[in-house]
Amino acid sequence: MAVLCIGEMLIDFIGSEKGTIDKVSSFKKEAGGCVANVACVASKLGHKSYLLTSLGQDGFGDFLENVLINENVDCSYVTRKADTFTPLAFVALDETGDRTFSFYFKGSSALRISKADVEKVNFDEIEAIHFASIAIQEESKESHLLLLQEAKKRGILVSFDVNLRFNLWDSKEIYLETIKEFLPYVDIIKVADNELEFLTGTTDIEEALASDLAHIKYVLYTKGGEGAEVYNNGNVVITEVPNVNVKDTTGAGDAFAGSFISKVLRVDDIDNVSAEQLSELAHFATNYATLTTTATGAISSYMTEEEFIAKINK
Repeated sequence: MAVLCIGEMLIDFIGSEKGTIDKVSSFKKEAGGCVANVACVASKLGHKSYLLTSLGQDGFGDFLENVLINENVDCSYVTRKADTFTPLAFVALDETGDRTFSFYFKGSSALRISKADVEKVNFDEIEAIHFASIAIQEESKESHLLLLQEAKKRGILVSFDVNLRFNLWDSKEIYLETIKEFLPYVDIIKVADNELEFLTGTTDIEEALASDLAHIKYVLYTKGGEGAEVYNNGNVVITEVPNVNVKDTTGAGDAFAGSFISKVLRVDDIDNVSAEQLSELAHFATNYATLTTTATGAISSYMTEEEFIAKINK
């Protein structure tokens, strides 16, 4: 069985020194993109993994497709389009490893995922689908909806990362309206503490769980360096971040989502996990995501389970 991620893959140009983008003198090219990152984590952790995306017919697209091949992510649903471009993100890091972004995204290949691309998918082998909020616009919006509608008919687990990027949308109102259009399809949601109020109108996770998020099986409420809270069926697990030397937080949230999905798919009954199982899932995702921050880049920082165990036991 397999995990299918739909949405953007892009080039992260990461600043070579600390500071704002206007002050950085050079950038290192890394593969990135929220959903592509999750596809790579799922592959690292032993799942058959697909990425459904569109890349430009350009050198950046060549680079990204080669990364996917090297990460053992199946490229059967990666299309290349000559009349668009592969999206780019310039990333500046401050002294704590936190990021600011400058995107070249509007009109890019990530927003040109077509219904024909979705119709190629063999749903029989898909156990989970993951998507995020960046690419649910333009042509790609209807393609996402088509995929999720079929997923729900088949009982496929659907995971969603809120992952807000306001500067990629025409207005906050349209952004919120679009996200809420997708929420009924979602079984697992990852929402950060700085995203909760925009999504639900409250900063209180308990209030959100009783209203906008009430229908969702697993709520992954991440709090950066303060750890995470994972909710399921009335149970909650609160985790703390282990003390590590943080170099780069790029892709850490995706590592959390990807590692949680990878582990929950190995639970015998996803709908009825015990408190002990939930604790194992939450702590694994927290520790896995934290260890990725000790290296630079997103995909290049992800680990197999054996590599993770070796690092956590150091």
